[in-house]
Amino acid sequence: MAISADPPLIRRVAPMLTWTAQGRSIVKPRNDSYADGDGLRWRQNEDRLRLARIPDGLLAAVSDGAGGAGLFCGPWAETLVTRLPKTPIAGVKALNQWMDGFCLGFRAEYAALSKSTPARHSKFIREGSFATLVAGWLAYRQGRVRLRWMGYGDSQMMVFDRSGRQPVLAACYPASLSALERAPFLLNWKDLPRDASFHAGEMMLPDRATVVLASDGIGQYLLLRSLAGLPRPAAAAGLPGEFLRLAVDGESKLALAARVHRAVPGPGLSAELAALRDSLKSDQAFAGRVRALCDKGLLANDDCTLIMIDVDFSRSR
Repeated sequence: MAISADPPLIRRVAPMLTWTAQGRSIVKPRNDSYADGDGLRWRQNEDRLRLARIPDGLLAAVSDGAGGAGLFCGPWAETLVTRLPKTPIAGVKALNQWMDGFCLGFRAEYAALSKSTPARHSKFIREGSFATLVAGWLAYRQGRVRLRWMGYGDSQMMVFDRSGRQPVLAACYPASLSALERAPFLLNWKDLPRDASFHAGEMMLPDRATVVLASDGIGQYLLLRSLAGLPRPAAAAGLPGEFLRLAVDGESKLALAARVHRAVPGPGLSAELAALRDSLKSDQAFAGRVRALCDKGLLANDDCTLIMIDVDFSRSR
């Protein structure tokens, strides 16, 4: 199943400012099935994305329906992205108030749909539905583009500064590899969101920037490629230091992935971003790129959702 933001959102907001936004979502390249009565049911893509114009800007969001528990996680992810307001959600209190507007309606609708199968109905009422959410609101103000974002769970947001000869990772959520390793807290219609699990921030974008929103698998791939291409000093702080320690001494899945990325040379971050950007032109191209990366061991076999927003501002001299 492929979900896309088609056609790309291309907008000239001011005489010298253009942004281009593209997004795709596909089911895992090596899909699996499970028993359902007397037959087999193939797993569906439970990721969702949204790209929309808002006054003076763009709204972008990715939600990863976590289908390992609960039921109707894909529809829940769909509800989260489609219900997002056109103004930023700034805190957990605002998040809770926003969710209050549709949680009971979602419960009622899907409880009714599952009522004919008592076991499924009981599971839905007992466990609910789980999903991550990462969203960004981009707005043009007084000659600059401001990004305000929120995140809950392990779907990722990255900002790359393209002002120099090579792109530089300027910001990311989650802010550390250790946070990315931890099992994420997820939004559920039956639970209050946790203050400690809600993250938000804002920044003025560089004149040339790429904003990425992604589900955890492809987001992890891009983050590790970014870190693997950096110089390798004997001691490093922050994300580069974490990456080196993981690649050398770690035993987790993320550590094993870091070792693979460290061992496999790449074309450079500019080329990596260009290849991903080019693959977003069609569902087939994106599926092919994901499959190729998965076959090389650089990307986990998972549903993949990616949004890329290129912001380019040419200042008069």
